[in-house]
Amino acid sequence: MKSNRLSFLILITNLLCGALIATGQVLEQELQQTPFSELVAGAKQFGDATRGAIIFHQPSMACAKCHPIDPIGGDATTALGPDLTALGREVADESLIESVLYPSKVIREGYDSVTILTIDGKLISALPVQQTPDHITLRDVARDGELITIPTEDIEQIKRNELSIMPAGQMNQLNSSQQFFDLIRYLMEIRDGGAERARQLQPSPSLLTYSIPEYENRLDHAGLIRSWNSDSFQRGEAIYNRVCANCHGTHSQVGSLPTSLRFQEGQFKNGIDPLSMYRTLTHGFGQMTPQTWMVPSQKYDVIHYIRQAYLDTHNPSQMFVINDNYLAGLPAGDTWGPEPSNIVEWSAMDYGPSLIHTYQIPGRDHNFAYKGIAIRLDPGAGGVSRGKHWMMFDTDTL
Repeated sequence: MKSNRLSFLILITNLLCGALIATGQVLEQELQQTPFSELVAGAKQFGDATRGAIIFHQPSMACAKCHPIDPIGGDATTALGPDLTALGREVADESLIESVLYPSKVIREGYDSVTILTIDGKLISALPVQQTPDHITLRDVARDGELITIPTEDIEQIKRNELSIMPAGQMNQLNSSQQFFDLIRYLMEIRDGGAERARQLQPSPSLLTYSIPEYENRLDHAGLIRSWNSDSFQRGEAIYNRVCANCHGTHSQVGSLPTSLRFQEGQFKNGIDPLSMYRTLTHGFGQMTPQTWMVPSQKYDVIHYIRQAYLDTHNPSQMFVINDNYLAGLPAGDTWGPEPSNIVEWSAMDYGPSLIHTYQIPGRDHNFAYKGIAIRLDPGAGGVSRGKHWMMFDTDTL
């Protein structure tokens, strides 16, 4: 028993700390090679349903697009996937994981799709709703489940598809095994708690506003890494000292956020290879928000600096070795993204929705709030410094 428990803890530690490297195309493969029972245990022990809800509702994942979870209820007649709040406890934990990792292995009744060839040569992939001798009613996959009716006389052929409309490889969009555990924990909780639990976990729209720029899907990651030199090290150092050091600290000073990783001594929780580090900067992780102000070259500059200045000599166990095989396995692309813009120190950080500072208020001369609390009123990502409307409270004058 102790041996089995130790093996499980070693496996989970490796998954969380990045010993099993997720380099774009292998995370799902690594998860598929892990026994479902251990993935269930990992989700229960390490998963966070609140974070999982954010992952589920991210537009890039498209989970909520096919499995709509309306916090106030609504019409699900156009849903392309089952209502996950109505599954019930008869759907085992292992079945949830199987559905995510092998979406076509077991297709739930009513969600097996067909492809229709019309007599005028159109191909339509859809979910059948009702069929009569005269027509067939379907939910059109290409139109987000819109109901369509096709006369029988207009149909040349109907073929039932063996594959689920949920694509394989979805989990490769995640940054790490930790995010997988978070997502599965969320699915477990809305299965058990139903619509009420889904309402409780519904993320704020402000957490879902960020969308990944189109160029991120076409990046030449290997080329960016191969371009590292002394100049990129210096650029990365400038970015780190201006922005990152505030939370993560330096060799001589501890950062201001206790939960932030100290690079010279800590263990990474979201992968230690350059691509995993890049995805942490791009998508965020835990309390760290996506660094939306950075373009790809800046992200890789700061990654280069962290590796050389902190990991190489001070924390070698976290220094991932880059070789030709690793570079060849990175997502291929034809761009390095846009050129960097000038960094404005005060606006580079996400300070949250409010900030205590000394402010000069437009209007009268010398109108200063020496101990002012600025609160952002308009929604959106980027925190108080990226807003357009604020309310100010002067603690000196009340």
